[in-house]
Amino acid sequence: MGLVQSPSGASSAPPQPFARAAGATAAAALRPRLLALRSRLGRQLSILRLHAHLLSDRRFWNERIGAGATAAFDRAGRAIEALSLRALKAAIRTIQWRRVALVASAPFVLPSEFRAAVVRILAYLGAIGAMSLIAAELARQPELTAMVEPRPRPAWIEVDRPWPAFQLSMPGFGEDNSHYSIRRHAKGGGRKDTLSFGELGKTQRFLSFEIYRPGSEIDGFGHAPNDMRELAAEYGRVSGLHSAMPIPSKFGKFHAFEFAVGPFSGYSCVGFIRTTNKPRVQIGGLSCSMKLLVDRSAISCALDRLSLISAGSDPDIARLFAKAELKRSFCGQRDHLLYATPRRPGDVTSSVVTKPRLRGRIAR
Repeated sequence: MGLVQSPSGASSAPPQPFARAAGATAAAALRPRLLALRSRLGRQLSILRLHAHLLSDRRFWNERIGAGATAAFDRAGRAIEALSLRALKAAIRTIQWRRVALVASAPFVLPSEFRAAVVRILAYLGAIGAMSLIAAELARQPELTAMVEPRPRPAWIEVDRPWPAFQLSMPGFGEDNSHYSIRRHAKGGGRKDTLSFGELGKTQRFLSFEIYRPGSEIDGFGHAPNDMRELAAEYGRVSGLHSAMPIPSKFGKFHAFEFAVGPFSGYSCVGFIRTTNKPRVQIGGLSCSMKLLVDRSAISCALDRLSLISAGSDPDIARLFAKAELKRSFCGQRDHLLYATPRRPGDVTSSVVTKPRLRGRIAR
């Protein structure tokens, strides 16, 4: 460190340490003030924010306007009442009661002053009544019948904590991506069991299967394209619905349709539906994929894997699934544990191929 030259020529030490100590002391003394100022500003900003929120609240202004209008009408009513009392007193004072007493012996004859006073009193009372009715009509609060009226009951009611009656496992989907729901018709008693895998708009693939057992809400099933459009419309806007080749399954052939679902036709879907009258059951659903072709064989395989867990009090549905299980193709190939392996061409045990001749046999 360099030395500072004094005017007399003698060198002295620089005063840097003293300046730093003074600055630290000033900063330490200033810090509490800054913190207090910061907290004060924070409180003021919170109060201003609350005021701004109240000023931007429509309900607050409605209440203030309603209260102001009620107070204005109250003041106007009181002023009208005071003026009416004054006018009534003035009208009564203008009556010449002496002349009224003089003609009291002649009934049904009233002086002109009394008749004029009576007319003025009646006019004042009529004006007061009219203004009171107008004020009451303007200050009347809106009726709250819309808030009291119950909401219309939906046709289909979601069952809380449904107990699954059907089971289906889909490869590529975990338990988090599967959902089971049951809906009951409010009047007819019909039941819709829905098994869905994935979610439209979030997953690349989406599958949904619905087993509809109607009650008294319908007399019979409609046309297959109409039922398919109604089923697919629950998941979004349907566009470009047209028929496709049927899809085979253990229940029989399903009517198939190709269409797009969602805004901007984001999902390409294949819908399938089949109805039976004995028992009255409709099995349908849709398989959708984003920017990919829908695998029809996967739909057929999923229908073969659809199984019944509990029929409850419906033996017809149990009979339907039992008969369908006998026609199951095990996704295109029979199970080797339940069925014999088919013979291969050239099998030595086949009766078609002749047995080989033994070596050394004497020909006759």
